[in-house]
Amino acid sequence: MHQVIGARSKLFMVGVSLAGVSAFVYSAYSLFIAPVRFDLVLFLISVIVPLLAYIIYKAYLKKVEASNEYIERLTRLHLATIESLTMAIDAKDEMSRGHIQRVRVLAEGLARAVGYPEDQMEGLKTAALLHDIGKLAVPEHILNKPGKLSKAEYSKIMNHPVVGADILSNVEFPYEVVPIVRHHHERFDGTGYPGRLKGEEIPLGARILTVVDCYDALITDRPHRPSYEREQALELMRAESGRTFDPAILEAFFKVIISIESQMPATGHPAFSAGEADPNLPTGSLFDEVAGRRPRSRTEEAMRDIAAAQREVLSLYEISQTLGSTLKLSEILPIVAAKLAHVANFTTLIIYLAKGNCLQAAHVIGHHAESLKNLSLLFEEGGAGWVASHRQVLIGGSPLADLERPLGHLAALYRSTAIFPLLNGDLVVGVLALYSEEDQGYSSDEVRLLETISSHAATAIYNALVFERTQESALTDGLTGLPNSRYLYSFFDQERSRAERYNYPLVLMMMDLDGFKKVNDTYGHHVGDDILRYISASLRAHLRTDDTLVRYAGDEFVAVLHRATADVVLDLKVRLQSALDDFAYEVRPGRTARAGISIGYATYGEDGTAIEELMEVADQRMYEDKAVRRRKASLLHLVNSQAKSIGL
Repeated sequence: MHQVIGARSKLFMVGVSLAGVSAFVYSAYSLFIAPVRFDLVLFLISVIVPLLAYIIYKAYLKKVEASNEYIERLTRLHLATIESLTMAIDAKDEMSRGHIQRVRVLAEGLARAVGYPEDQMEGLKTAALLHDIGKLAVPEHILNKPGKLSKAEYSKIMNHPVVGADILSNVEFPYEVVPIVRHHHERFDGTGYPGRLKGEEIPLGARILTVVDCYDALITDRPHRPSYEREQALELMRAESGRTFDPAILEAFFKVIISIESQMPATGHPAFSAGEADPNLPTGSLFDEVAGRRPRSRTEEAMRDIAAAQREVLSLYEISQTLGSTLKLSEILPIVAAKLAHVANFTTLIIYLAKGNCLQAAHVIGHHAESLKNLSLLFEEGGAGWVASHRQVLIGGSPLADLERPLGHLAALYRSTAIFPLLNGDLVVGVLALYSEEDQGYSSDEVRLLETISSHAATAIYNALVFERTQESALTDGLTGLPNSRYLYSFFDQERSRAERYNYPLVLMMMDLDGFKKVNDTYGHHVGDDILRYISASLRAHLRTDDTLVRYAGDEFVAVLHRATADVVLDLKVRLQSALDDFAYEVRPGRTARAGISIGYATYGEDGTAIEELMEVADQRMYEDKAVRRRKASLLHLVNSQAKSIGL
């Protein structure tokens, strides 16, 4: 505009001068040469020359105005480009939404308070908008990591000012921008990064940006901590005066912060709490648009798409990382459910596992979870059964067929479903079912995300099931179904620690079958196996609920008895031996096989502390018991023989 006014002034003076010259010539001629005669040539000169000057003036003025309009359009385009770019940066980090715009306002307010050069103010505002552009090179899982960053992760974060400065170095800014972006994480005491500049070596704009950037970070939620109140944040910053911050700039900030915040526009106000959504920005789950919170402009829609893409990448990364950290099904199912709660809207979520031709609800969250936790459906039954049978996604079906039996009339509250098969190759591992009380309509992107999550979940669940079966096989006796000796050694350490903690008696009981070798030799191992299965079930039935029975080896068994006094142990011994003494297995009509049991025991603390010590004592007592039983059996046999010989 200054150029236009200047051009107008110059042209005006030229026109005035030409008009004056023309008037002078005409006046002189009229007075001295032809006072009474009208001269046509001089008349034309006096009219045409000013007219030509005016035409030239208008043409030049139009060109200047066009040039200035072009410059203004370029300036607006420059600012719009910067703002669009900052919008993309802002949308990348959902936790700090609006941070960049707030920092720009705070930086401008503080800069005016400390007398920042007015001709460089546009540069500072541009740097404030672009100070985090280098974070485009930082992975989302690092930016949004909830816990403490590792050394390598922090190194990646520390590099973002350099990356940002390198990106912006290709732009020929007419004012200082790149140095401010590069050095806004320097510390006044020289311990910052990337250049370890100290004091006034740090550009003034960077020192201003350091203060306002830190303040806004403190008063907003971060993945690793909640936000601070204003006074708390200022107190923390005061402690860093002379270390992180320039003391003079920090004091000026303390004086003007309330005034700056009071003038800040509502859409960028730093006082937004974590639970208060910015009405002009898309927030919440990926399903917000379906729920009726639609973007109101193309700009907001673009921000929503960017934010949704970042959430999708981060969610998938977190799910992969978390699911890969465990092989326990009891941990995997809650993890899957919790992650889905962050990316999808639903009333109730059920994760079904396939067992034969049935689906069993293995994990339920949301409404009526307690009533649905034992839900079982056949393949082809209801929406979940149909999905399991046909291995296809079902969106928008009626939940009644799935939920009416366990919920009764409450099932009518549910309006729609989104059900996904959990497939590992061709194997149906289970079904993931989202039931909603609203008429949900999921976009293709949302369905794709849920399918991807289902695929990750299916793989993790399958691996956990295989691990459990492998672990169970490794720790379980295949013939009797009882825990084996490997289980005993790992289990006993836990029980010993528990007994010490709660100060109760712990007893290890050794048992060995009498005459079992003769059964195998006489009738074969298949008969011996049948007898072992029967004896295992009988022993288990006579032990108390909290006691643990182990098939140790061959025809040897071990029982770990909790809170077992001497009276309890002796009572168990009598009952177990009586049960097996009365046992007779009919091999074939007229032929029976028998096997008694000898028992010894050792008490933790009295007879030893290590399991090897206890087993040695119990084994010795068991053989002593076997010898006593053998003598009794021999004596009984002798008495019976004598009775027969005398006809009794």
